Amino acid sequence: MRLPDQKIDAPMRAYAKRWMKSLDRPRASTTLGYFFVGLFILFWSSSLTTMLGFDLKKGFGSLVFIGVGLLLTFSALLIIRIMALIGLDRPTRSAIMLSAVIGPYVNLSVYHAWNSPVISHIAGFIASIFAFLISLLLDKMLERSAEKVK
Repeated sequence: MRLPDQKIDAPMRAYAKRWMKSLDRPRASTTLGYFFVGLFILFWSSSLTTMLGFDLKKGFGSLVFIGVGLLLTFSALLIIRIMALIGLDRPTRSAIMLSAVIGPYVNLSVYHAWNSPVISHIAGFIASIFAFLISLLLDKMLERSAEKVK
């Protein structure tokens, strides 16, 4: 038994064709930098809100938290957009963002542990380089494996 042609059939067929063609496009690789920057924006927003003297559980403190979070999010998106306009590919942008997040935290943790600014800066710099390389290599490797699957 054949189903009668209806108006919805042609648009659904066109959508299915576009969807099938989109399967051949290379998909985005995993990006560690974007994931961690998203998490750290939440941490930074809450830290900055409490450092400004607002309580996160109260109404105005929540608004300040949301405002700081949106400001940091839009700043990160603007930086990512500028890097894209410069011509950096997605794995490189992600690796730069991850190294920009990891380096200062390693710097601060080493400084608090050993109370040595020189050693903490060296450790933060080395951690930034390693975070950049690991993220870049992982993203490139996963990007290549996704292309092999096609």
